Amino acid sequence: MTKGPVFDFLGLYSAILADVRSYLPTDSREWSRDLQSLSVLNQTRGIGFFTLDLPALDRALLRGLETGRLDVGSLVASRRRSPTDLRPRLFWGLWSRLFDEDCFLRANIDPNCLFFMRTLLSTCKSLKVDADPKYLYQATKELHDVDASLPQPSRLWDYGPDRDPNGDHVFDLHGIHDDYRADLFRSEDPYFGRVLDSIQLCADRTCGLLGLFDPDTVRFRNGPGAVSDVPSGSYKYDFPNWSDRLAEVFPFDEWGTTSLGLMDRLHSEGIKVDSSESTSRLIAVPKTRKGPRLIASEPSANQWIQQGIRDFLYRRTADTIIGSSIDFYNQKPSQDAVLKASIDRDMATIDLSSASDRISCWLIERMFRKNTGLLLAVSACRTRFLSESLDRELPSLVRLRKFSTMGSALTFPIQSLVFLNICLGVGRVLHPTWSWKRLHGQVRIFGDDIIIPRLWEPLVCRALTSLHLKVNQAKSFKDGYFRESCGMDAYKGYDVTPARIGLSNHEPEALLIASRVAISNNFFQKGLWKSATWLAETANVPQLLRVVNVESGLFGLKTFCNRMHYTGRKPRWNASLQQWEILLLGPSARDRRLKPNTPGRLLQYCTEEPGLHVKWESGVATGSAVSLRRRWVPLGLLGFIPNWV
Repeated sequence: MTKGPVFDFLGLYSAILADVRSYLPTDSREWSRDLQSLSVLNQTRGIGFFTLDLPALDRALLRGLETGRLDVGSLVASRRRSPTDLRPRLFWGLWSRLFDEDCFLRANIDPNCLFFMRTLLSTCKSLKVDADPKYLYQATKELHDVDASLPQPSRLWDYGPDRDPNGDHVFDLHGIHDDYRADLFRSEDPYFGRVLDSIQLCADRTCGLLGLFDPDTVRFRNGPGAVSDVPSGSYKYDFPNWSDRLAEVFPFDEWGTTSLGLMDRLHSEGIKVDSSESTSRLIAVPKTRKGPRLIASEPSANQWIQQGIRDFLYRRTADTIIGSSIDFYNQKPSQDAVLKASIDRDMATIDLSSASDRISCWLIERMFRKNTGLLLAVSACRTRFLSESLDRELPSLVRLRKFSTMGSALTFPIQSLVFLNICLGVGRVLHPTWSWKRLHGQVRIFGDDIIIPRLWEPLVCRALTSLHLKVNQAKSFKDGYFRESCGMDAYKGYDVTPARIGLSNHEPEALLIASRVAISNNFFQKGLWKSATWLAETANVPQLLRVVNVESGLFGLKTFCNRMHYTGRKPRWNASLQQWEILLLGPSARDRRLKPNTPGRLLQYCTEEPGLHVKWESGVATGSAVSLRRRWVPLGLLGFIPNWV
């Protein structure tokens, strides 16, 4: 039996249809019929109808916006209204406002109707449930198949003490391909060969902009995620493994410990560092009922170095012209570009399938050939082997051809830079007279979300495909008025991003309440006020949370009112701060960290900047503890005036 959150689907859809009825009161009978149909479908098809069948209709809707004609095929709940009316019977009141009887897109549709339709179809798409085992096996097999389809990495990625003394070295790249036309990007098509040459030149230029990687200027650190060689809750700073490959570039005595810590290790027979190479470990994280998200936890030493290189890439990107195309800290510029593109249609949005799994060492080697210091660093901290026990029919240990998996700190910045080089290379061929500043201004990249000029799209897609990447056509848009990227769904300048439910049974009670509050607020701020009220009432949210304005920044159920009734304790006067304070409830996270007597303790002290929420304990580290706590906050932060003021 599939496990998932216990959720009242009919209650939620009844609330959403009540919001739709408030906006379109003339079709009340339609909304009542829809609710009756949903009740029957809930009994016959169960949770899969809301998490799989309706999202499939949403994908058909998006293709209809792109092509101008709705084609639902034989999808569940797509039964036509009548022999002459091809629109689906379920939610016909909204379908009829978007498409005519022949399923052609209407000229001037109401964006609110589109928003309601998308919410009804995909609100449960992100419900975090444990997928059926067959989907887990399919996802695991796909990961193996994708990796096997990538080109074989060169021996440059195997350098280290165990490599062939007469073999290649990463430094051999320097000077071998000084003539970019003799590089390894080749094509039988002369014109497309120019495109690949241009991509290589842009990659070389980006390497120059990133500059010299100097480990002395980087602060290495631990990440928040799990690691493969340290049990959960154990101490990460006493690295159990520091491979010879890693030590050749980042010696342990310089980057893995302090001088005093090194002396402790030398004088302690019980604390040793294994020089063998650790593997990453494949983990399945609940995502949707269609399949899990596969993440590989990295070895602790590799992750330690990866985090430092990641910070270097983030900093250099922000300090150079690259930052006009990539902003690792903020998606707002990309979202603004999506809204604008949905009006003038000058820009196209491209999404990639399994982007991180398709970026090969073969590609990274060529993209970073002109910055051998950086290439040397990312190669040294790359994990070459993946162990998995999710599917016993597949190999338990795989030598990876991909550069990295989801779980590596370098996956996101490296893939963003790779996609930028590809887009700039195409733009430089199409517009040879444009300045670099203008070219960068035409491209927005955030991970695998790509926004480029519409005219570039065919050539960019061809270049991506030729480099062993795969364009997700179902989520790429260029012809219609709909655009989707970086969490923003836009149509003719309107935000039509649906309100979704993202609950999970795997969260602590405090986090579950916080998630329900955030979901309720999302529905509220999108205008689904009846749905937001229903969500808040079913979440058993304490009354102390019902008092914050949308602009206050405080945790709680939001309101647009600037004066409302408050049922909590009366305010107190804080004489020390000379201000009125009010008691509110909110989530409080306190990291319970181990305070061991080991060599890594000094390393943690020298590299980490803990906040006031950190609680040091002896014994076993239990990780982050999240709970709901009451705290007094200044009355002025509430954003409204209570009725007793």
